[in-house]
Amino acid sequence: MKKIFLILIGIFLTSNSLGQVHEDVKKTLETKDFITFKETVDDLSNREKRIESHWKFLRDLTDEFKEGVFVFEKSIPIDDITCKVLRFKVNILATETQIIYYELWEKKYKEVKREKWISYDELICSFIDEVLFDSLKISFKEIFKADINEKELFITDFAYGEMCSLSGTPPDGRQQINKFVADKNKSELLKWLKSVNTEKQIYAIDGLYQLEKQEILLTGEEKEIINFITNKKGSVYVCDGCLYYRQEIGDVIKDFKL
Repeated sequence: MKKIFLILIGIFLTSNSLGQVHEDVKKTLETKDFITFKETVDDLSNREKRIESHWKFLRDLTDEFKEGVFVFEKSIPIDDITCKVLRFKVNILATETQIIYYELWEKKYKEVKREKWISYDELICSFIDEVLFDSLKISFKEIFKADINEKELFITDFAYGEMCSLSGTPPDGRQQINKFVADKNKSELLKWLKSVNTEKQIYAIDGLYQLEKQEILLTGEEKEIINFITNKKGSVYVCDGCLYYRQEIGDVIKDFKL
């Protein structure tokens, strides 16, 4: 009984502290000031030691606009083998100084069967500056000669790699790129090159590099797109065996001499 009481107290105290952080982050988002937002969230771990906070990624989309996913969370032990994770997530698009789009999500739980629970994300609040978002679309199309697929924004679980997991299985992206290369399907590789998802872009560069060795050459326009991606600032999600981690875009691409 004492153990249950202590767990409930722990959940209550952590929920309160995390809830206050969430309110502070929400207020900062409402200012639309990206510099202030970064300063606020980068200081969360120093301010509240029991809360883990980190950028999943923050990277260039175009010359003027960035895409980011920031998470802050706390794990609460329920028993010896089970934890409940309290988590908030921010999806964000911004210039160097101004937030043009954001979503603040909270992780929730619901019971689907007796004593079986699943987690889901619930949207708390959102914002879009339609004028600047249109500017992002124009900027993206000027560089990549394609429209933005908004469904491919804020993806955090799509990994670039060769062989991943305990079984050493090629990840989904690698399997698809291998098929494109085997079929010498340059047009599909170019679709990936012009994706808004940076991991897809790097897979495409990998595949185009393999095709170029088979004398399927690139145009000047295609080389310009690859050059832009190569110089993007930020990280991508990569896998190597059982390791999953983030790596700088330039470091991943450097071996592909196109």
